[in-house]
Amino acid sequence: MPRIPLGRRFHLLWAGQTASLLGDQVTLIALPFVAVTVLHAGTVEVGLIGACLRVPFLVIGLAAGVWVTRAGLLASMTVADIARGAAVLLVPILLAAGVHSLAALYACALVIGLGTVFFQIAYQSAVPDLVDDEGHWHAANTRLSLSESSSLVAGPALGGGVIAWAGASGALSIDAATYAVSVLTLVAILLHRRRPHAEPVVRGSLGGEIRAGIAYVRGNRVLNTIMWVGCWYNLGASMYDALLVLFAVRELHLSPATLGLSLGIGAIGFPIGSALSGWVKRRSGGGRALLWAAVPSVLGIVIGSVAGGAAAALMLGAGTFVIGLGQGVFTVNAITLRQANSERSMRAQATAVHRFLSWGALSVGAVLAGVIGQVAGIRVAMVLSGLVAAASFWPLLTSPLVARTGPAVPTIDPGLAPQG
Repeated sequence: MPRIPLGRRFHLLWAGQTASLLGDQVTLIALPFVAVTVLHAGTVEVGLIGACLRVPFLVIGLAAGVWVTRAGLLASMTVADIARGAAVLLVPILLAAGVHSLAALYACALVIGLGTVFFQIAYQSAVPDLVDDEGHWHAANTRLSLSESSSLVAGPALGGGVIAWAGASGALSIDAATYAVSVLTLVAILLHRRRPHAEPVVRGSLGGEIRAGIAYVRGNRVLNTIMWVGCWYNLGASMYDALLVLFAVRELHLSPATLGLSLGIGAIGFPIGSALSGWVKRRSGGGRALLWAAVPSVLGIVIGSVAGGAAAALMLGAGTFVIGLGQGVFTVNAITLRQANSERSMRAQATAVHRFLSWGALSVGAVLAGVIGQVAGIRVAMVLSGLVAAASFWPLLTSPLVARTGPAVPTIDPGLAPQG
């Protein structure tokens, strides 16, 4: 990766988040592990932990965009990580005190989920405040995406190893320490910032600002396109993910070890896609890069959904690799385009609207997959997931992003500014 002068503030953020993201992967395994081995939770109870981590995006996602804008991006991230670190650390403290309560575990998971809402909205909007040169935003987002995708690849194995070495309580304590590292880096950025991070704007009611954020995204053709592409793709991808393990075990008769190896090797596609995102952008332009990224993202789902026979494990692994390749290219370019085509005062709210719809699609897709799988069969639901994901091509093909030529989409030019 070429050396680009991104500045001390960005590198502080990158270092802190790389540590925190690895810790997050440990927690995703450790919390259910505590629920099952210590609190003797069943399937429904374990599922509720996942719900506590994700539902906050649907409940307060839009309002969080307004609050983050008012409080400031870095301040919001700092408070969010203090809350998440405290919630993670509270679990081993309660266990050591003899408090074995599922309700307490749910409460901690909910605080982690709430903190993640605020952190993610600010995090995906922060690069323009930390990197002065807009031409370097893509490189900065690539580095953040590489850390995230690498943690997804290494995280499960790391989490299992840490739990085996330190136990679930020890693993959670280690994750709490990674949040402390993140907080220290964020405080260092706040102490060394060179310009104010908030612009004086007229504030209205919470509901009024939420409606203004939605109108802003809908009126901006770039933001609106990216939002609907993400919505349709996530709907199909969540259908696929929801049934993947069941499909592999019941339909393809793969052992857990074979499935884990296949998906683990395939997951390498995401960091490779992130690393290639700049090359794809330079070759095709920022907007067209999204279209080229959507092709493997959808194709991978199709490959996995038609897997069968002696090559079933190989096809699932190949499908996962191709999905990750496309998603890696898409994610970096989409975030950079969102940042470049949002006014500074609306950046966090635009991110909140996008995340609200995309995470809503994840929830709907998982339920839809279960219903279709029950009525028509798992194979039918898997194939339909690819068709639903393919609907993401329509917003791209009818948008100015694909029609444009040149190296990149300009920043909020007259043809892309919010309408009316």
